Amino acid sequence: MVNPTRTLWLSLIPSLALAFACGDDGGTSDSSTASGTSPGTSEGTSMTTAGSQTSASTSTTAGTSPSGTDSDSVGTTQSLTSSTSVGATTTTEGTTSGTTSGTTSGTGTTSATGSTGGDPTTDSDTGTGTETGIEEPCGCADIEVPLDDGIFVLSDDGELWKYRPEQDDFENLGAIGCGMPNTFSMGVDRLGYAWVMFNPPAGEIRKVDVTNPADCSDPGYNPGQMGVNLYGMAFVSNSAVDQCDFLYGNTYNGIGGFSEGNNIGDFLTVDPETLQLTLLGKTSFNGAELTGTGDGRAFMFGGNPAKLVEVDKTDGSYIEVLPLGNLNLTNAFAFAFFAGDFYFFTESAGFGSNSKVTHLDYDDSDNNGIQDLTTVNPMGPIRIVGAGVSTCAPFLPM
Repeated sequence: MVNPTRTLWLSLIPSLALAFACGDDGGTSDSSTASGTSPGTSEGTSMTTAGSQTSASTSTTAGTSPSGTDSDSVGTTQSLTSSTSVGATTTTEGTTSGTTSGTTSGTGTTSATGSTGGDPTTDSDTGTGTETGIEEPCGCADIEVPLDDGIFVLSDDGELWKYRPEQDDFENLGAIGCGMPNTFSMGVDRLGYAWVMFNPPAGEIRKVDVTNPADCSDPGYNPGQMGVNLYGMAFVSNSAVDQCDFLYGNTYNGIGGFSEGNNIGDFLTVDPETLQLTLLGKTSFNGAELTGTGDGRAFMFGGNPAKLVEVDKTDGSYIEVLPLGNLNLTNAFAFAFFAGDFYFFTESAGFGSNSKVTHLDYDDSDNNGIQDLTTVNPMGPIRIVGAGVSTCAPFLPM
C-alpha cells in the first residue's frame, strides 16, 4: 500500500521524484506518524524510522525505544512482550475421513469412498473399469513459479518479485503488463494469480499471472461497491479443513495519511467468483494491509503506533493485538505471513527509499519465550508497495 499523494509526484515527475520528495514535507522522517499526505498506490505503506544503520544488537520491550539506538539497524532485535487480547475466538475444525477399497477382475473395478468435513462427494467414470473418488476442491495450482516457497512482492515501478525468507533473497519475475503504473495493494490466490489494485483509477483490480506478469487480465470487478474504492487486501482460506479462499480487505478513504481511530475503517470481503463486495464490520484503521493463512486466520498491519492485529473474519473484530515496538508504517508498506512468522516491508530510510525486511518470530521457533522482531535485510533492491502470499504457502514452521 502506498500513500497516494506522494506517489502522484513520483508518477508525474519520475526523474525528479526522489530529490523533490526529500525537499518537501514528504521527505521528512517517517518516524513521525502515519499521517502523510501522499495518495497511495500500492499495497502497504511503510512507516519506519529513517536513520543511520548500525550493526549493534539491541533488545527492548515492545512499545519502547532504546535511547540513542536506531531500531532499524540490521540485526536489531526487539522483544515483543506486550500482547493484548481483546476478544475470544472459538474454532471448530472439521474432520476428514475416508476409506479406499478396490478389486481387480477382468476389465478391473476400482472404488473409493470418502468424506471431507462430513460432506461426501462421489465421482464415477465408466470405461474398461469403474473409478469412484473425490476431487480435491480449491487445490493449489501446479505451476512453474511455486506458490509455496516465498512471498510475492510488488515494486513501486510495477514489477512483480518474489522474496524467499529462508534465503533472504529477491527474484525479479518481470514487469506487470496492465498499462497502469499506480499500484496500491495486492493479494495472491491459489491458482497463481496476483490480484493487483490500482489508484488511480481508484479501486480498479487486474489479475496478473505470476508465471508471466506481462499477462494481465480484467476479472470484471466493479470498484465503488458499497461506497468503497480503496482497501488493503489478501486472500484467506476458510479454515484449516476448507482450503477455498476469499479476498478480504480493510478500507482506506484516500484522504491524507493512514490513520487510526474508533470505527474509522471497514472490514470487508469480496467473493472471487461473483466479485461482489460485502461489508463485515468496523475497524480502527483508515488504511491497513492484510495477510492470510492456509489455516483460515486473517491479520492486519496498521495503526499509529503500528501493531499486528488478528481479526475475526466474520465481523472484523479484534482477536489479539500485538504492538510492534519501533516498527512503524511508512509511506509505502506491506507484509505477509509465511511458515508461522510475519515479514514486514517498510521504507528503509525515509520517503522513496528501498524497503527493508523485518521478521517477527511469531511462533517463537527459537523457543526463547519471546516473539523477537528483527531487521533481517536493511535494504532490499526495490521499494515495495504490495505483498501477497498464497494460502498454499506453509502456515506451520519449516
